Amino acid sequence: MRERTTRDFVGAIVGNVVAVAFVNTVPLWSRLTVGVITDRWVDILWAANLSLLVQVVGNFLLLYYRPPRFQAFMRAAFSAVEIVSLAVFYAVFPFDFSRLVGEWMNTFMRVLLVVAMVASLAAGAVQLVRFLTGGWGAEKRE
Repeated sequence: MRERTTRDFVGAIVGNVVAVAFVNTVPLWSRLTVGVITDRWVDILWAANLSLLVQVVGNFLLLYYRPPRFQAFMRAAFSAVEIVSLAVFYAVFPFDFSRLVGEWMNTFMRVLLVVAMVASLAAGAVQLVRFLTGGWGAEKRE
């Protein structure tokens, strides 16, 4: 695994801030979504904002303090909030593709959400092991 640079953390912060703005403005342009994004979108905002804001704060901390063990802890935390956000997204599922392309797309998107949860769980488990073993497998700063 390559060592992350300041540019990586700044890019993650900027990307997540843009994502927060995007996620929170979706209801404003719902007329343009042809009914694909439903009124239930507001029910997922708390989980999406939690995940994105934890990543903004975590990457800001990693700008200044990045020993391997702390990086592993933060990545495990990122995975944990991602799982929560994805689970809420799956439970609420604020989309309806049935009018646009068919019910099969709703099923496909739900399957993708499950795959994303499993991937986040696996990544979080790896990072948790790295944290508990003192940053095992992570590159040491010299």
